[in-house]
Amino acid sequence: MPYEMRLAGKTVLMLVAEGVHDHEFWYPYYRFREEGARVVVAGPAKGTVLGEGRHGMDGLPVEITHTIDEVVDMAMDCLYLPGGIFGPLTLRAHKGALAIVRRAMAAGTIVAAICHAQWMLVSAGVLRGRRLTCPEDMAIDVINAGGEYVACPEGLADNVSNDGRAVRDGNLITAVYFGYLPQHFRLLIPALLESA
Repeated sequence: MPYEMRLAGKTVLMLVAEGVHDHEFWYPYYRFREEGARVVVAGPAKGTVLGEGRHGMDGLPVEITHTIDEVVDMAMDCLYLPGGIFGPLTLRAHKGALAIVRRAMAAGTIVAAICHAQWMLVSAGVLRGRRLTCPEDMAIDVINAGGEYVACPEGLADNVSNDGRAVRDGNLITAVYFGYLPQHFRLLIPALLESA
């Protein structure tokens, strides 16, 4: 029986910079491709950047094929923001990246962010009145930006969704960190299937 590629015809834009978290880039990248989506990887400049690895920027190489300026007005079905520390710190100060976040949020495009990628949402000023989760160390940033922080309780069954490990609020889908990528995608794939 042939595998049904449920996201065929969909376009996912991933924004990355040097120091992106390896798991939070590669797991989504291949899950989207497995489901048949077109994945565009954009960053401040074309070329190869390194993932976070063990010491900040010594992880796996990621090829950026488009500059942020080239994709500011690109049509997309999903904007995926992988975490890490250094990658999101770079992107939250990039005007074009923040413009993409604002445009996607305003248009109702599915926006997914994990771990410290939520800093980009904070800097874009798009969190007022929105429910989301993030690492506990940046919860105060989310609250100060007007977001409703959903804490991640301990001891949850693995099959529970929208529980603090991953949270969906309309078109915004967030997760705490790479250990909760399965929960993130249990919310994200159905959201993309719902979208026109």
